[in-house]
Amino acid sequence: MDGLVEQKLKEILEVFEGLSHCKVETNVDDQLVITIDKPVLWSDSLEKEDAESTHKIGTIKPHKASLGLYIDFPHGYLDIEKLEKIINPEETLTYYPPGTKAPTVKSWWRFRSDEKFDSLHLVLRKIELAYYNFKREDWIDLMREITEAHE
Repeated sequence: MDGLVEQKLKEILEVFEGLSHCKVETNVDDQLVITIDKPVLWSDSLEKEDAESTHKIGTIKPHKASLGLYIDFPHGYLDIEKLEKIINPEETLTYYPPGTKAPTVKSWWRFRSDEKFDSLHLVLRKIELAYYNFKREDWIDLMREITEAHE
């Protein structure tokens, strides 16, 4: 992991650690897992492989030269237009619909909708990662809104 990824990882961790009822932990697979205090609303539909999954709302995935965020929220809670305005304010990220293969060299985002929950996937590489601001108030408010949806 290069210095830029480490710096941006620190920024995104600060955001989630600053939200109430939310924490980021390293699981047994060495993944950074975003969890909340209460079981997620769709926990009844999850496979009961481990206790973590009932409280898990997402993961943060740092790689050598990229950073990914995968986060879930109740179905119908947020619409794609609102997400796009906040996730892609500079319109530099490519949107890849569910079911399409995302590139391994470009930054991208996607919105998945399921009958039980919806998901936001964001992968930032190189230039977009360098300029992405995780400390923007609207971005922090969105993450707060997502984590509080589970209250």
